[in-house]
Amino acid sequence: MLDVKNVIQAINKALEPFLIKGEGGYFSLSQYKSTNVFRLKLTDNFSDAYDDYGNGGDTVKVIKWFSDYWLFVEIAFHYPKGVLITLSVFQGEESDTRKNQLFRAEWDDYEDGSMNHPQPHWHFLSNKSIENTVSSFAEIVTDEIKDTFEEVLNEEKSKTIDLSKFHFAMNGDWNNTSTYIHKVNDQDKLSKWFGGLLAYLKTELKYIDSKRGFFV
Repeated sequence: MLDVKNVIQAINKALEPFLIKGEGGYFSLSQYKSTNVFRLKLTDNFSDAYDDYGNGGDTVKVIKWFSDYWLFVEIAFHYPKGVLITLSVFQGEESDTRKNQLFRAEWDDYEDGSMNHPQPHWHFLSNKSIENTVSSFAEIVTDEIKDTFEEVLNEEKSKTIDLSKFHFAMNGDWNNTSTYIHKVNDQDKLSKWFGGLLAYLKTELKYIDSKRGFFV
């Protein structure tokens, strides 16, 4: 069984190298509303964003990272065992409460053998931002073309599959063990996962910045 205090300390240590001085906020997990839920502590450089999560969504506080990227992290421990982990990257201006949620990394362990999806995994959500923008435009067009516009929009949406609920495996070791569901049972492995994940995301997002001509 994971020791909550030790897990949070190990993850916070793994987060330290990714604080970019002069750009973003301070990365440290702290208790959020209960003793078994932890989120990034709000000290400075934070803003609002809409987290499209689960069967609905919620407005959450996100921490500035670098460029125009923002982070949201939550770890929820379920007693006597089990843990749900989510990390999302958002993109947008500080004043924008509907920042683009680019993707979400999750690692869930219910400890009851009920996991059917790969663990850990990705959800890719950037297509939802485009859809929301087009839908917002549909609300402000003139009445003369609104019905036609919405009909065309719905027809185009029906031609594509919404993959935002698709669980893209992050650690599918098919070539060796055929294992793609990994339990959360080691605090050292979990902290290394956090560190490796942020290092990978930082490298790739800076590469994307260079392609879109965004420099800080």
